[in-house]
Amino acid sequence: MNDTAWHEMTALALGAAIQKGQIDPIDLTEHFLSRIDGQDPGHRIYIRSTAARARAEAAAASRRAKEGLRQSALDGVPMSWKDLTDTAGTETTFGSALLRNRVPERDALLLRRATLAGMICLGKTTMSEFAYSGLGINPIFGTPANGADKEVERVPGGSSSGAAVSVTNGLAPAGIGSDTGGSVRIPAALNGIVGLKTTIGVLPLDGILALSPTFDTIGPLTRDVADANAIFAVLNQARAYDLSGASLQGVRLLKPRDVMYDDLDDTVAGAMAATLDKLSNAGAEIVEQTVPEFAEAFELVAKHGNIISAEAYAMWNDLVESRGDEMYWGIRSRFELAKKLTAIDAEAAHIGLKAIAAKFRARVAGFAAVVHPTTPRIAPPIADLEHDPAAYDEANMAMTRNTRLGNIMETCGVTVPCQRPGELPVGLSLMAAGHNEGRVLRLAKAAEAVLG
Repeated sequence: MNDTAWHEMTALALGAAIQKGQIDPIDLTEHFLSRIDGQDPGHRIYIRSTAARARAEAAAASRRAKEGLRQSALDGVPMSWKDLTDTAGTETTFGSALLRNRVPERDALLLRRATLAGMICLGKTTMSEFAYSGLGINPIFGTPANGADKEVERVPGGSSSGAAVSVTNGLAPAGIGSDTGGSVRIPAALNGIVGLKTTIGVLPLDGILALSPTFDTIGPLTRDVADANAIFAVLNQARAYDLSGASLQGVRLLKPRDVMYDDLDDTVAGAMAATLDKLSNAGAEIVEQTVPEFAEAFELVAKHGNIISAEAYAMWNDLVESRGDEMYWGIRSRFELAKKLTAIDAEAAHIGLKAIAAKFRARVAGFAAVVHPTTPRIAPPIADLEHDPAAYDEANMAMTRNTRLGNIMETCGVTVPCQRPGELPVGLSLMAAGHNEGRVLRLAKAAEAVLG
């Protein structure tokens, strides 16, 4: 099989080719390592590669393939890992200079599960510092330019910036990211790929550096929905969901009348209008309805403060206070906001949001999913935001608006590309109450087929 197209293939297609003896995992791994060396010399996408580990794992996968002992359908397939995943013997920094020289002795549990399934670790991808931004700008280690625009350097989305760009640029078949307020879905949407936001608590976070234990989740960024399903199964040590026959016929989808469709830019608004028409023509019943819980959640946060800020500052304040001058100002300023929060405020926010999430779940119980634009805007140029605090803060709040609500409401969801031909990427999100990954993956598979 011609290796010139390997980086354009899905993870499952690569795994199938390995099974048939058409691709050797050693050659496949060298293909991706060569592309990383050639296309990412400044380490803006991969903070560091794990080439020696990848080659050793590829050699083992090659032997298993020849002996008929493959561990899974993805045995021998490489993948990138966000730099908050502990990787034995490899510096893991959370995208921050404050954690340079932090070398864990043991892999994170999810990395161990992927390795057990035969997947190959290519390296650690760049990210927003402390996973605390939806834009992906990180001047400390370098900001990976959005892979969808080769003329203007646009934000990749965050915080799983390198994970998304590694897939879009053909430097990995798939990447692992985290999602606390949109950090899988935003970069996936802005780069034109698929991202799965898993339910809080479904995947273990042992060995994953934390931003907010209340909301932190892990999920894959992939070329298509089938890959997201397969990789989630590996991470969850479960059988992949059956996506065959996925259809939108007779499916009830809730389109929120407020908040999530407010202030869309022209590209997103046009793409969403066309997308909803296609879903409707495919048999979906789209019901427009007010969802007051969205505004209630934002009002509560405005009154009592952000739980994410409180938890992040509680865990990292010693480093931030002693070495804050080594941080990117766009992240440091977010930590500083937490100083104003009291313990009473944090608890009031926690209790209040739990109650609002319960009301939301009751409201959407009669629908298969909530359908909304993943982000209200396309990716803006990096240069417009990197040195402008006001523009940075405004863009970050806008980009995370819709996805944050998904975390607050304790949902799971999938974003799939839905842009019109010739336009920059736009993401369509399908979200449902937590523990419905199978449902949203089937809906996303059906939507993917309809949208082309």
